Amino acid sequence: MSGILPVELYYPIYYFVSAFLTIYYYLQLSKGNGLGNKKNGYGIVLCYAVIFIIIVGLRPISGYYFGDTSNYAVGFEQLQGTPFFDVEDERIFHYLTWFCAQTVDVHVYFLIVEILYIVPVLIACKKICPTNPEVMMLFFMTAFSFFTYGTNGIRNGMACSLVILAIAYASDKRFIGKIIAAVLAFIAYGCHKSTALPILCIIVCSFYKNSKVLTYFWILSIGISLVAGGSVEAFFTSLGFDDRMSTYSSSNVDESLFSSTGFRWDFLLYSAMPIVLGWYAIFKREIVSEKYSYLLNIYILCNAFWVMMIRASYSNRFAYLSWFIYPIVLAYPLLNFKVFKKGNNQKVALILMAHTAFTIIMSFM
Repeated sequence: MSGILPVELYYPIYYFVSAFLTIYYYLQLSKGNGLGNKKNGYGIVLCYAVIFIIIVGLRPISGYYFGDTSNYAVGFEQLQGTPFFDVEDERIFHYLTWFCAQTVDVHVYFLIVEILYIVPVLIACKKICPTNPEVMMLFFMTAFSFFTYGTNGIRNGMACSLVILAIAYASDKRFIGKIIAAVLAFIAYGCHKSTALPILCIIVCSFYKNSKVLTYFWILSIGISLVAGGSVEAFFTSLGFDDRMSTYSSSNVDESLFSSTGFRWDFLLYSAMPIVLGWYAIFKREIVSEKYSYLLNIYILCNAFWVMMIRASYSNRFAYLSWFIYPIVLAYPLLNFKVFKKGNNQKVALILMAHTAFTIIMSFM
């Protein structure tokens, strides 16, 4: 099976559709159509998500265009027809892959993984932002690295989507929500153990809720990275947070995300946007929302750890552990509160435009 589309068209079509949908919603908001107005055609994003699952899930097997897709395909083929055997780490993903290898072909396997990448986020958007779930989903689908983790780091992407759903349930005040969140976190960790970091941040932020102190910690992490970045990298590597970290080098970095190493001021600026917005919303506009503060705090804490690891050639692993939360933290206040005193809808539209533009611009760098 060669895929629904020619392999070289996947990325260009993704960028084109992302730009088209962004412009459409920009025009809707700029004309004064209120957020949450069902007449705005928000069902378009849901249709796009379904089409995305099918087309990307049934993509051609290509290491050149889709990175680790070819490696996962090789691992899948090696499991076909083999008796069941256990592994020490990340067992849940292994169980899923082994079961699929005995029952379906590799393309259906990737389709299943894609469903597990997209659907948890769709559910989380509906739960976190019931008035504008599809607009929040658009923020997700146009986010930097979204496409890459649907085709390259698919195990990491799937695990992080489950963490997003866990966050959605953890923010629920009901006890059953906490139980569901714990189960989802366990499954996510069983798919990719690097999710231990955001899971730990979820737990910490459930008890510690001072956004101002956490923001100061994030600022401090920049200084720590500049002064003692190498020592911090060595410390985290020694913890065995992810066994693969000690073997990563610049030769096997995900080049679609990090074209160069060193202190990336551009990525730091990108990471700072939800934090700046959060500071303005909470401390300047005095917006009081326990759920928003919770989401923001998780992001700040996760991202601070990446900032301290920013120089490492494998820091994309840490970056995504906060960036996958980025669309929620950016979109939630914009879609639920009047953050800006004047021209709120227009400014929300501009932020969405800038959000998508960054993704497209970075694809050419």
